[in-house]
Amino acid sequence: MTEQLLQTTDLVKHFRPPRSARRRGQQVVHALCGVSIHVEQGRTLGVVGESGSGKTTLLRTLLGLETATAGTVEYAGEDVTAMSGAPARRFRADVSVVFQDPYTSLDPRMTVSDLLTQPAKIQKQPFPTSRIFDLLDQVKLPRVSAGKFPHEFSGGQRQRIAIARALALEPKLIVLDEPVSALDVSVQAEIVALLRELQEQRDVSYLFVAHDLAVVADLSHDVGVMYGGQMVEYGATSQVLYEPSHPYTRALLAAVPVPDPRIERAKPPFLRPLWPTDDDLPKPCPHGNLIKNR
Repeated sequence: MTEQLLQTTDLVKHFRPPRSARRRGQQVVHALCGVSIHVEQGRTLGVVGESGSGKTTLLRTLLGLETATAGTVEYAGEDVTAMSGAPARRFRADVSVVFQDPYTSLDPRMTVSDLLTQPAKIQKQPFPTSRIFDLLDQVKLPRVSAGKFPHEFSGGQRQRIAIARALALEPKLIVLDEPVSALDVSVQAEIVALLRELQEQRDVSYLFVAHDLAVVADLSHDVGVMYGGQMVEYGATSQVLYEPSHPYTRALLAAVPVPDPRIERAKPPFLRPLWPTDDDLPKPCPHGNLIKNR
């Protein structure tokens, strides 16, 4: 039986605008509205949706970078929001992140060696020099890279360095915030293949956020579709992407262009994007008054 590693239950996150904006009538922003997901050991959950759907807010709330308005986040059966001391340190070591932009996620003043040893220094764990070379080998970078700075690498190589840093403490879960969207298509395929290989070797879990449905289908075991701060469809990749039930999911899939313009022009009308009607859209957040009087 597969172990359930991370779980959220009815996760809510509201952002209250500044007082000056409230005077102009701007209301509370419902970024997350009752989102429930689960990530199993050794498997990948892909989260897709358009910009502003709440994907990044979901990741930031899971990682503790944002405080949840309501709902729970559990890791290995423990409430993340109530963690402190040793359990909190273990959670930070077990969960790592690979950010979207490899040009800004790496400190330009630090060598690759310093970048890879930094997580262990923060967690006050031993980190032998041989471990640096092992990580570079795993992400298929030459060992001479250890003494170089980030500006000496291409975008794809920088993302490999970011992945190596995420692996430094042997995490059980890696959060991937659109890790290939800033890369060329050929480099994207290499990074996805590397992530798949690392998962097979290390039994690590991924929470993978992306816009590209093809990448999500290639890497994910399960998929969640977000729209308007809500999870409108959730299930196995084969079911969600090949037999979608929600109109928004069907519209996303229909909007994916076909590389051959002749085939694209020949698409029958019923395959063209049919966006959801008002009845299909996410309902108003039932938690709308949670921070009304705070």
